[in-house]
Amino acid sequence: MKKVEISVIVPVYNVEDFIGKGIESLLNQTFKNIEIYLVDDGSLDNSGKICDEYAKKDKRIKVIHKKNGGAPEARNVAIDKAIGKYLYFMDADDWIEKDYLEKMYTLAENNKADLVVTGFLMEYYQNGKEVIYTTKCDDYIYKNQLEFRKNAYKYFNNSFLSLACNKLLKREIVIKNNIRFPNTKWDDHHFNMEVLMDVNVVVISSMAKYHWYRSRKGSETMINYSDPKMFEKRIEHYEHVLKLYKHWNIKDEKSIDGISCYFIGRVFQCVQELADNKQISNKEKRKKVKEILNHPYVIDALSNAKSLSLKFKILTIPMKMKSVTFSLMFGNIINFIRKHFPGFFIKIKEKEVHG
Repeated sequence: MKKVEISVIVPVYNVEDFIGKGIESLLNQTFKNIEIYLVDDGSLDNSGKICDEYAKKDKRIKVIHKKNGGAPEARNVAIDKAIGKYLYFMDADDWIEKDYLEKMYTLAENNKADLVVTGFLMEYYQNGKEVIYTTKCDDYIYKNQLEFRKNAYKYFNNSFLSLACNKLLKREIVIKNNIRFPNTKWDDHHFNMEVLMDVNVVVISSMAKYHWYRSRKGSETMINYSDPKMFEKRIEHYEHVLKLYKHWNIKDEKSIDGISCYFIGRVFQCVQELADNKQISNKEKRKKVKEILNHPYVIDALSNAKSLSLKFKILTIPMKMKSVTFSLMFGNIINFIRKHFPGFFIKIKEKEVHG
């Protein structure tokens, strides 16, 4: 039996209108030596049936039907069954261009890389039309651990290191270190932080061939996170980054500045979402914002974030002053822009924070 080079893992849940395009994009890849795990996570629509129909047409597709447990659990089930040299994760409602896997595989093989990280395309539906924004960075090959660790801070903003869908990674790293997706918000970030702990050769590629849908026709609402406990999740997020840097023993000024700027961008997002939250009282909003502004991580990060963009330097003035009133006011200004000028909001947001 021919050795499988890439195991593609796709968690599937209630995406009957989109799953077909995603599967077709995998079957049409120029790189053919793949296995595809479609994990039907207890879908209530026809997603599971669609997966089964495609499996009848192509033996590379393996469908797993399970009770609903969330995307992290679905990915983990497939990881335990995968046999490819490399792992690739795709979301069921997105799609990839036909030569994406081949180009990532070539980069990995030619450079004996543990990990390949690429750009991606974000697709929005706004003002009656689809708009695409490209996120990418310069091509670079980090040939050893220390070189990558000293430069990793450059890739935290824009979600380059947090997403699962823009990476090809060696499966042996995941198996050897028993790395799995945790059952928590932004599970891909936590998974990737564990993967990054001891990677050696890392290839950064400017190509952007993953199409990530952020909003669709029929709903032009911007994605927002109205969970009033979002800050607690962001703390978990940031603590995993700090754990990574402690493991690496990287303490230089540029790295601390970089991860501090990254964290502060997400902290402001928490304040912004609280300001827009209609489910809690104004008193509760003020209480939560006060807690945020007085959190030791926030105070330290505001002090260490030297290279904030001009936008965030302005937006964080009230945060440095620990002014609850003005922090909420600035959050409301951004929310106004998001609602009334969505195109402009997306354009400035996607340069730094993707959620």
